[in-house]
Amino acid sequence: MALFGAHVSAAGSILKTFDRAKEITAEVFQFFLRSPRVWSWKGVNQKTKEAFKKKLEEFKNPIIVHAPYLLNLASPREELRRRSVEVFLEELKFCDEVGIHYYNFHPGTATGITDEEGLRNVINSLTEIFSHYEPKRTTVLLENTAGERGDLGKNFQELKIIMDALAGVKLGVCLDTCHAFAYGYELNTPKGFDKFKKEIENTVGLESIKAVHCNDSKVPLGGRKDRHEHIGKGYIGLEGFKNLLKDEYFSTLPYYLETPKEGNMDIVNLKILRELSCS
Repeated sequence: MALFGAHVSAAGSILKTFDRAKEITAEVFQFFLRSPRVWSWKGVNQKTKEAFKKKLEEFKNPIIVHAPYLLNLASPREELRRRSVEVFLEELKFCDEVGIHYYNFHPGTATGITDEEGLRNVINSLTEIFSHYEPKRTTVLLENTAGERGDLGKNFQELKIIMDALAGVKLGVCLDTCHAFAYGYELNTPKGFDKFKKEIENTVGLESIKAVHCNDSKVPLGGRKDRHEHIGKGYIGLEGFKNLLKDEYFSTLPYYLETPKEGNMDIVNLKILRELSCS
């Protein structure tokens, strides 16, 4: 049975994420440990860590920490790649210590280099990360991208290359519906969805998909831009989400909204998803 939630703010304290999730009727949620567009992080004191662990044990359902947008493990710039590795390690260690289920990141952007070179950089970066620390409880999720501006992980073949190179490490995939559709996966027709599912089965495997970023798309199929829209208000439409929620496998996953924060739209979007799931 699917679980539904959203990205929530951790402003003030990560402890507030649980209350903010409850306010929007979320059964699962995602948050940032730091502002996604800055490198600095003041960290979390031991008292807050212990309180968070207790709340998480009571909450039970899977939560995600999303890596900052600044990270680029594919970068040819050694300074940027090094900084990215350091922040990734810092956040992953925290997630594993307190028992957070998933740590999600965008594979990276191949700026000024080929995709093949970028993928090698991602693999080398992750190999370095896991040589320093291999999580016991937290699963690292690679998020598919729309392929905008050289973003890697735009298709499941690229994700497979990364994952195959790190066999034995706790890795999975977070499927972003907007990114998939914007890249060119036709989720909103029976034929397109079947083709999409078969590609997953033949590459990373269905079992590797651990979570769904549930977003409609402001751009048409193949538009290659990352522009999220409210559920049913974009080019994917209700049929695309119905295809996911009626599928034998995808209907068992946790769904996390990353739609625009406008009024009570998180509550509205979650209500729509639940209705589609039950229809």
